[in-house]
Amino acid sequence: MCMAETAKSLKTTKGKGKEEQEPRTIPSPVNNPMLNYRVYYMSAAERIFYSLLVFAAGGFAGWVFYGGLFMEDGDATMMTYISNVIIICLIGGIAVRVFLPALRKMLREKRDKALRVQFRDMLENLTSSLASGNTVAESFVNARNDLANQYSESDYIIQELTEIVAGINNGYTLEEMLGAFGERTNSEDIQNFSNVIGNCYRMGGDFKTVVRKTRDIISDKMAIEDEIVTKISSNKLQHNAMCLMPILLVAMLKMSSPSFAENLASFLGVLVTTAAVGIFVASYFWGRKIIDIR
Repeated sequence: MCMAETAKSLKTTKGKGKEEQEPRTIPSPVNNPMLNYRVYYMSAAERIFYSLLVFAAGGFAGWVFYGGLFMEDGDATMMTYISNVIIICLIGGIAVRVFLPALRKMLREKRDKALRVQFRDMLENLTSSLASGNTVAESFVNARNDLANQYSESDYIIQELTEIVAGINNGYTLEEMLGAFGERTNSEDIQNFSNVIGNCYRMGGDFKTVVRKTRDIISDKMAIEDEIVTKISSNKLQHNAMCLMPILLVAMLKMSSPSFAENLASFLGVLVTTAAVGIFVASYFWGRKIIDIR
């Protein structure tokens, strides 16, 4: 029943269009609020830090490309200072609006990867425990106790194992607890594992083989992902460098050549700069999509 409520909750929020409209937490079968891994909510400190960082970077880029308007004979006027402030605030605000969701996505993917690593460690522990003759329920209890020496209480897998053990102790089946866990994650591996465990409970199956094969599959996939990341790390570095080069190059030319700065602040210069900035932003997102190999 709780899994149905969880699925219904996720379904009703999926069509709203904004990540923030999904719930931060979803009740477990034990009715405790558990983290919804499908979304990422920045903490107040994270939001302030990243907003200021992106605003400063966007404001600097705006000043580089659009600063120095309304100058007379090479001298700044009152309108020049006012326009500089407006440009910095406007471009900085746009940058926060455009790039903050991308940063949130990066943080969510980083969290998902950490959860997968911890889940793999849990499977390693379960495999050893099942091989030593423990039952499935006992193996989860042992995994919770053993991983507590490796991870802190705030780590995701410890919180999830604590909830699973609590559910088993309160009469809920392992299928219900793992199913609710899988519903809250973005990980196909965790979802498939919970489904297979459910099938084993209903139809009978070899838990030792299921856990061992799941561990092997996840380990192999993570090894391939690490190899891909290693191979494209230089491409990511080049992408980041190419994104910074236009801003730094124009800033150097603008400060070293008054005539270049004057031409850049002309009507034609603003039009050309706007077109170039549009291509620059599109290239940034296109480049990130190209190197985002899964």
